[in-house]
Amino acid sequence: MEGGIIIFSVLASFVILQSTGTIWKLTFEEAVVRGFVIAFFCQTCMYLLDLYDLKMSQTWGEIFFSLMFAIGFVCVGIGIITYAVPGFGVDARMYYLTLFLVTIFLLIWRISFYYYLDRLAPSQNILVVGAGEVAGMVGKEIREWEKLGFNLVGFISPTSGNGARLEEIGEVLGDYEKIGEIVRKNGISRIVVAIEQRRGEYPVEEMLALRVAGCQVLEWHGFFEKLSGRIPIDHLAPSFFIFNPGFRKSKVLLFTRRVLSTVIGAALLLLLSPLLLLVPILIKIDSPGPVFYSQNRVGQKGKVFRIYKFRSMKDKAEVNDVPRWAEKDDPRITHVGRILRMCRIDELPQLFNVIRGDLDLVGPRPERPEFVKKLEEMIPYYSLRHTVKPGLTGWAQVQFMYSGTIEESREKFQYDLFYIKNMSLKLDLLILFQTFKIVILGRGAR
Repeated sequence: MEGGIIIFSVLASFVILQSTGTIWKLTFEEAVVRGFVIAFFCQTCMYLLDLYDLKMSQTWGEIFFSLMFAIGFVCVGIGIITYAVPGFGVDARMYYLTLFLVTIFLLIWRISFYYYLDRLAPSQNILVVGAGEVAGMVGKEIREWEKLGFNLVGFISPTSGNGARLEEIGEVLGDYEKIGEIVRKNGISRIVVAIEQRRGEYPVEEMLALRVAGCQVLEWHGFFEKLSGRIPIDHLAPSFFIFNPGFRKSKVLLFTRRVLSTVIGAALLLLLSPLLLLVPILIKIDSPGPVFYSQNRVGQKGKVFRIYKFRSMKDKAEVNDVPRWAEKDDPRITHVGRILRMCRIDELPQLFNVIRGDLDLVGPRPERPEFVKKLEEMIPYYSLRHTVKPGLTGWAQVQFMYSGTIEESREKFQYDLFYIKNMSLKLDLLILFQTFKIVILGRGAR
């Protein structure tokens, strides 16, 4: 919609100035081309500023500032193109009128869009059956996606008086005996069953009656997975992994991913070769020590292989060779290394690992053997990470950024598990697209 608004603004300014006889040397077809170029620059900047992320909460002031910044980015982008291709330039009057119309129309559209989401968009009233830790986790996730039309009505407790811990998330509306009345009274369209222990406390008759009456009844783990993009591991039985769809990968998919990883990896090495030659010089100037740093990592089926990075820390940063996660503002990182890590340039030598077959472009990031041993002891199902080939980037990297503790690794693994279960070329493309934004903005680096 916004792409159409931007192109429309370009064409509207062209028509207005042409009708008054104040524009020349520009055809309608050329105006359309300029419209697409301006839309590309403007929407790229808006994407980088999170204006297309409904989970991000922004004030009207922040939205206005982001739109103005995007318009300014258009000015810079068009200026660069005009300098490189002089014939691409347009009359200054058309240029300024276009920017004015884009600003006005985008502001009107954004105000209308958010008003529609807040006041007019149809919402799904959701009732969570359960009052324990799982129910609270599901309720919090629903609250985070209210802009998409999910409305948490409340919780149903197994017994009256239970569920006081949920007061900050939502109201406990009653027990199982009142579930039918609560559903009718509140216009519930979805019931999410989040009961941790079902033996002796599952309302079979009530749920069956509601299901037959047309109410959608969902298991909590499937609903939570689709909403959050992760699979919580602490409340799942082994049967989830055995009987749930997913986790199986076709040979065609695996072969296609391998071919694409090799081709794209080789193309990136060729494209970035000037940078790969410049970085070693900067590392040598900044601090003494080798240019490259190598580590053992655990890959598919537990196979240990060696990855290579540009050195971003002081030489011999690990005392007595004891493995240690990087910390925020880690003093071991050099001046050049901080820039390399922020822009992920230190990871570029791993493109050779991609071509060699140790890594794919997308997959769970491989961990060091010393960490894997500890994590497998403390995190259930952690060994499932090694059922697929690790990647240069992954779903956990674009969703959770960085893990430097056991608890952060536990949460990161939940995103890895989601990727392993739902692996596809479409998801790979989405991850690569989001990785581009993270690299450009330098987010999540340590």
